Amino acid sequence: MRLRDHADAEAWRTLVHLYAPLIYGYCRKSGLQDADAADVTQDVLKQVSTSIRGFDYDRQKGRFRDWLRTVTRSKVHRFLGRRNGAAEASFDQVEDIAQGPADAEWADDFQAQLLRLAMGEIRPRFEEKTWRAFERTWIEGGDPAAVALEVDLAVDQVYAAKSRVLKHLRAQVLILADDAPLQ
Repeated sequence: MRLRDHADAEAWRTLVHLYAPLIYGYCRKSGLQDADAADVTQDVLKQVSTSIRGFDYDRQKGRFRDWLRTVTRSKVHRFLGRRNGAAEASFDQVEDIAQGPADAEWADDFQAQLLRLAMGEIRPRFEEKTWRAFERTWIEGGDPAAVALEVDLAVDQVYAAKSRVLKHLRAQVLILADDAPLQ
């Protein structure tokens, strides 16, 4: 809802940081070259900027990211059509030229991007030992006792570090996208 205010630079920064890599990745997986994917990404973000004022978010109708996937797919479809000399590519042409990522892959890519962005946002809040204990146990699946020796903490401190970071991570994920539960 904050995006309706075009002067809310923080809301737009968050949108671009979270969704531009997702859109770009979708374009690349659909067969577009780097520069073309970047152009289509800009077209999608421009469409969001234009459409957001009239966008009524209703959770019952779906999530913002699902609407964004539809917009992205449409922009890729139009781009492929123009590239082939048509106003729009036919469905068969799009399927032949570019097998875009499936809904599940879009959702997985979104979750991964959301997690990367949230981790980047909270990382500066923690000391190196705390962050390393979290990384080694939660991300890498390391044994807490081995991690404790590695980072020079007691085992209970490793568990506490992991817990503290996860608490902040969950909160940051909710700030970035309240419709995307951390799994």
